[in-house]
Formats: sequence, C-alpha cells, structure tokens
Amino acid sequence: MQESADRVGPPRIVRAWPTAGGGNPGATVEVGFIDRSGAPDLFLRKVRPAVPRARLAFVHASLVHSEYYVPFALRLADLGIETWLPDLTGHGRSGGTRGYTRSWGDAVADAAAVFAAMAESADVPLWVGGESYGALVTYSAVQRGLIGAQACLFLSPAFGIHFRPSRSLWWILSRIGLPAFGRLRPVLRLTAEGITRDPMVARAIRRDALCNHRYTLAFLVRMMQVQYELQRPDPAWRTPTLMLLSAEDPITDNDVSREMFRGNPLVDVREAQGALHSLVADIPQWAAQQVGRWVEAAR
Repeated sequence: MQESADRVGPPRIVRAWPTAGGGNPGATVEVGFIDRSGAPDLFLRKVRPAVPRARLAFVHASLVHSEYYVPFALRLADLGIETWLPDLTGHGRSGGTRGYTRSWGDAVADAAAVFAAMAESADVPLWVGGESYGALVTYSAVQRGLIGAQACLFLSPAFGIHFRPSRSLWWILSRIGLPAFGRLRPVLRLTAEGITRDPMVARAIRRDALCNHRYTLAFLVRMMQVQYELQRPDPAWRTPTLMLLSAEDPITDNDVSREMFRGNPLVDVREAQGALHSLVADIPQWAAQQVGRWVEAAR
C-alpha cells in the first residue's frame, strides 16, 4: 500500500486512511508513511482533533510501537492536541532491521524527520516528546538542534536506568561486544515485566509480533552510551518541558531524570503513584490531565 520512495526532497505523508476516532467526537486516526530518500520509510499514525491548537510528535518506548499510544493520543485530542505517532526505524511497521541501529544518530534522525514533516503545517505550536527510550531520543534531537520544538513532553524518560553494568563489563560490552557482536540477539525474549500492571497490555505485548522482543546488542549498548554521556544537569536546556515520572518505576532512575534539569525553571516535574514504568499503560488519564493542567498554567 506504500507508494514509491524514490523521490528526493523533504519528508511527507504519502498516503492516509482516516478511520473512526475511537469514540472521541471530532477526533480521527490517520495512518500513512513518511517517505525518505536514502533512509527507511517511517510508518506514522496521526490522531487529529477537529480543530488542533498544538501538534505533538511523540516517540514510543523500546519494545513497543506507536499503536500503544493511540488511546493516550485520543485523550490529548480532547485537549485540542494533534499527536503524530511514528514507528522508529526497525520498529513496528517501519522499515529497517528490527531492533538494530547503525548509530544513535539514526534514531535521532527519525525523530527529526517526523518533526520536519509535522512542521510543514506550522499554523499552531509544535511540540515533541516521548516515553522512556522515545524521550531520550527526542531530548537528543532537541539538544543537537535538529528539532526546534516550542515545548517538550517527557514520560518516564530513560536518562538513566537502574541496571548499571560494572566498569569491567561495560568495557567489554562497548569495546569488544559492540564492534564484534553488535547484531547478536539474546536467547530470552523481552517481556512487559516492570512496564505495566495492566495484564491486558502485558498480554498484548507478549503476543504482538510487531513488538521488538529481542533487541540487538548494538541497540542496547548505544542507548547506554548516550545515557553515560549526558550532561547532568543540562545548563543549555531552554525548552519549556513537562516531565512526568512514576514513583514506583523499576526500570528508569527518577533521581537521574530529576538531576537532568535540576534548578531549571522551564521544566515542570510531576510524579505519580499507581503505575510501574509506563504511565501511558497504567494511568493514561492522569498523564493526560497533567498535560491539560500544564497547558492551562502556561497561558
């Protein structure tokens, strides 16, 4: 169903199929592809209110893909926020080797391509963000000047994780494992353990062939390299940001996330009870409410 991708020029939506808005009056869900010359095409979902007052490019966490964020995006549509939900390269329905990236720059380029496509209609404020791994990717894109968002939304950002290999293990992984065994995948499948308390979401992830249950070593090591290199706090961060954290997160380290923006008046940090790692999976209504309150307070 995808059109030819041999065109040279800025990314664009090459086809869209509107569907019912999941019981949300005035909202529609469109799907299509961002066509890129020389890079894998990116599958995209757009959740659109009847009259958007802002557009948000929101990048998924690792393991999952954009479909898991449609219910959250429909809640944002009630606030007048149009949400663009891409599948990153090697994830979901996008092109590329599954669970593998040649470099961290590839993931950052994906986020920048989605934002550039969204910016072609710059009639409302343009935001960017993501959950977990997706928040780390979009933060990197903004930090590198590839995305000029007017605001950011980070949910359970993977700026640091509780698992920290020893110095000797990290040396082996980064100096020997990455160049020699970068495409190696683990025998055991990744599960939703620690991600959500919702058994239906966990079951969906377990049975979803489009989820990345076996990431390559290269993917994991490159993500950790970026985490180790982050400047904490980041003195150059000048983008208004809402950061939502789970107080019971067993995966990402909230102390590291708070340290990223310590003392920055532009960053509003809010923490919730009742969720594991994924706020979108466990308490999407709370996450959407915080976005709404943040928007109103900024007026």
